[in-house]
Amino acid sequence: MKIGGREEIIAAATRIIAFSGLDQLTMQSLAEELGMNKASLYHWYRSKEEILEAVFAEGHRRFMEKGFRLNLEGSAKEVLTRAADQWTMIFSDETLLPYLRAVFSLRYSDPRAEDEAKALSLMLRSQTDVIISSLGKEDPFLSSLFAALLLQHLESILEGGNEDFRKDAEAFASLISETH
Repeated sequence: MKIGGREEIIAAATRIIAFSGLDQLTMQSLAEELGMNKASLYHWYRSKEEILEAVFAEGHRRFMEKGFRLNLEGSAKEVLTRAADQWTMIFSDETLLPYLRAVFSLRYSDPRAEDEAKALSLMLRSQTDVIISSLGKEDPFLSSLFAALLLQHLESILEGGNEDFRKDAEAFASLISETH
């Protein structure tokens, strides 16, 4: 098999980490996944560590590429369900899902994954701060609660669940409207 280069190697390494675990990623297992001999991998990367660095750099780049545009117009229900739909789309994206699975499975054992998981959590929190504020609430508790719901939804998707986050967003909108 002729591989397409670094991108294909990174994608295969990410899949191995995401679905089998970091301990299953070896130069040999990666070569087998790619249908090539192990020596050929060394043409592209000198070590497993170099591949891991590339996995995190490329995954982060792809995640940031997806972007998230806040549309804060409309009722609380409209704003929150739109945000829920956007995040669900990002969390479920087939090109990002293996990377997110790898990050969350390694977040307690690898400093790079821990940093990436923290960055994602901070991004969610800052965006929920903006959303909740735009709805007329300057309430850190409500913002933290909605960010926690988003993270719970992400973890559910990563575990293969397909719960409807939209319903949680609608219920949350009702809560905000009642306290408004």
